[in-house]
Amino acid sequence: MIDMETTPLEETANPIKRRTPTQRHKGSPLNEQDWVDAAIGILVNENVRGIRIEVLCKKLGVTKGSFYWHFATRNDLLMAVLSSWRRRMTLDVIHKISSFGNSPTERLQKLISLPRQPKSPASAQVEMSVRDWARRVKMPKDAVAEVDKIRMDYFVQLLNDAGFEGDDARGRAYIIYCVMMGDSILHQSLSEMPHDDFLKIAMETVLRPTEKSQTEDTV
Repeated sequence: MIDMETTPLEETANPIKRRTPTQRHKGSPLNEQDWVDAAIGILVNENVRGIRIEVLCKKLGVTKGSFYWHFATRNDLLMAVLSSWRRRMTLDVIHKISSFGNSPTERLQKLISLPRQPKSPASAQVEMSVRDWARRVKMPKDAVAEVDKIRMDYFVQLLNDAGFEGDDARGRAYIIYCVMMGDSILHQSLSEMPHDDFLKIAMETVLRPTEKSQTEDTV
């Protein structure tokens, strides 16, 4: 479906037939990810309306022919932006976390610490830009809903592996997500708590036994 709110009418026409890729001014051929990265840069620094084919071509030093080699329409590029965001900031992260440590609690700790990693501020900017876009347009809104579900399901899985079940696991998973999203925005501006202290309190909060389990332990 074409996003009519953000897609020029000229891009609803039949796509141009593909041909040999146009070369950069520097002589290196562009690939699809180059276009996606350039579009993400504009999304972060301006907004989705700034992602225009002529602007991207000028930025990358190519003609429109290069764009249409990779994408039939601007909307296809926008879908590729969302797909890249989903892969880089969700699927790739889950893959890396899943191979980390020897226990689910170690993986949970690694996960909660991610917003404080060196590259995280740039990732947070992309995240906020996508979510701002999603407030107004259905396509990114659907993508955000899908990503949120994937992340929540993974948090629940880690908590299941750590011994929590049912609604208790989902509730704790939601708290983890809130902590991570909030910390990704606030920790640089507030700097209220050193990393080790933050991680210790966050883990103690998330893994704290329920009143029921504490009672069972004393019986």
